[in-house]
Amino acid sequence: MNTAPIPVNRFTLIDYSIFFLMLLISAAIGFYYAWKERHKKTVDRVLLGGRKLKVFPVAMSIMASFTSAISILGFAREMYQFGSMYLLIGISYFITQPFAAFFFVPFYHRLGITSAYEYLQKRFNNSVRTSASIIFCVQMFCYMAVVLYSPSLAIEQVTGIPLWLSIVSTGLVCTIYTSLGGMKAVVFTDTFQSIVMFSGLILIIFLGTNRVGGIEVIYQRLYEGDRLQFLEFSASPFVRHTFWSIMIGGFFTSLTVYGSNQATIQRYLTLPSIKDAQIAMMINLLGTFSILVICCLCGFVAYANYFDCDPLLSNRISNYDQLLPFFVVDLLKNFYGLPGLFIACIYSAALSTISSGLNSLSAVFLHDFIYPFYASFKIKSLSHRRSMITTNFLAGCFGLITIGLAYLCKYVGSTVLQISLSIFGLLGGPLLGVLMLGMLVPFANSKGAFVGLLASTGFNFWLGISSILYGSKPESKKFSINQCLSNFNSTFSVYQNSSSNQIMKNEGFSKIYDMSYYWYSLLAVFNVFFIGILISLITNAFEKNITRPDDDLLVFGGKKYLKSVEIESLDEKIKMMNK
Repeated sequence: MNTAPIPVNRFTLIDYSIFFLMLLISAAIGFYYAWKERHKKTVDRVLLGGRKLKVFPVAMSIMASFTSAISILGFAREMYQFGSMYLLIGISYFITQPFAAFFFVPFYHRLGITSAYEYLQKRFNNSVRTSASIIFCVQMFCYMAVVLYSPSLAIEQVTGIPLWLSIVSTGLVCTIYTSLGGMKAVVFTDTFQSIVMFSGLILIIFLGTNRVGGIEVIYQRLYEGDRLQFLEFSASPFVRHTFWSIMIGGFFTSLTVYGSNQATIQRYLTLPSIKDAQIAMMINLLGTFSILVICCLCGFVAYANYFDCDPLLSNRISNYDQLLPFFVVDLLKNFYGLPGLFIACIYSAALSTISSGLNSLSAVFLHDFIYPFYASFKIKSLSHRRSMITTNFLAGCFGLITIGLAYLCKYVGSTVLQISLSIFGLLGGPLLGVLMLGMLVPFANSKGAFVGLLASTGFNFWLGISSILYGSKPESKKFSINQCLSNFNSTFSVYQNSSSNQIMKNEGFSKIYDMSYYWYSLLAVFNVFFIGILISLITNAFEKNITRPDDDLLVFGGKKYLKSVEIESLDEKIKMMNK
């Protein structure tokens, strides 16, 4: 069989113009805030926007931070290749996000912290804080690499631009506006990019539905292709998507984003009051649910359009993550400029996520590593100016590291959506576990937290790597090429039939490698609690003087219901350190 891809429509000059205009606007916002804030720029303003940002932009920023190109490409691929079961995750959003808004937001807000892991030092000790910060950094580097890789893969398909050039250009633009403009630039570019995202996706649904013949045709083809499935109630943890894994496992996986991830927590703290942060979360809930539904509808519309001529089996794409970009260029080939708008949409999602990650990594590294280093060696603390330079330098370095890691993603066989959610479960799960252990268990001590965190992370890391190396690939739904067989020889037909069902399944102990990635986070939280409580009980038995933690460090203690808090700014903290 000839494996050379069939030529597809490429970008026109108008498409390139629109695409680069979007990149230019994103970079210009960074330059604008760098210039505007040049005389009053402080660490507090760079990392938290002075804690005085408005609700709507922050809500859009929270949404855009984790509604990445992975979501746009991955949700559509999931519906096209595996069916509608994943769409149920939208129901869990209405449980997870209100829970985070009323459980985590008041807690973090009243602590007045900048890094989420500052809490772990207050509650336990510096070793737990440092370990958690390192795990978070590894998590975000891995996630941002996948986020950067996915749109670059799409760009390679529709424009012919080499993968390496797409990765470098995206990474550099994002690094520049994040390092120069700080949190305000990140929040307002996220808002702009969210508008671009919604516009592009809604346009695709409308035009794709019109081309295929209407909603009735789409429904009929989805039904005939066995894509409509919502009733998988298997109790087996080895079934990729079931009602239980999505609702229960999905709750904990989403909680790793809204309860323990620095990028999200940092946005809670940019708002002046708890009430504002909770309103932002509710707006974000509507936004993330809308994006989920819209992206899944894009996948349904794409399936209806390629019902009898699958683009992967017909060798027009090399990976199903390229499906949506290919569909867009195919659909909009006579609408000059619109393909450029859509690719700008994908890039917008990637840029917003990476910029948020770079900003949060800078905050964690500055407060969890550099400041403690200066304090431990009794070195004079960093001045405002040096802190600013260090923050910008860190964002730049982290951007370059992300660019390098993005190249490794092409060697991982899973879908980009599964990879990203696995990262949150495998590395975000232990972080969520140790934070909740400190909040909920008064007798938990630093030894239990430290051992529980490392043991859970180690187990999850082993499980994740083993699943990539030895796990069974998920089984796709069936595809048809009946309407495009005339373009291929008979060898192609044999290839399709012989490859569709040859999926090897693990048996015995190796079955654990096939565990649904949605259970990773719950497993991690359970391991942290079980080991942390066990070690704490054992070590507490040998302690003569056990001190109960301050009530403010427990989620049900302290002044939980304050509507606003007076927060000592970072800059005031620096002044105190320099005295």
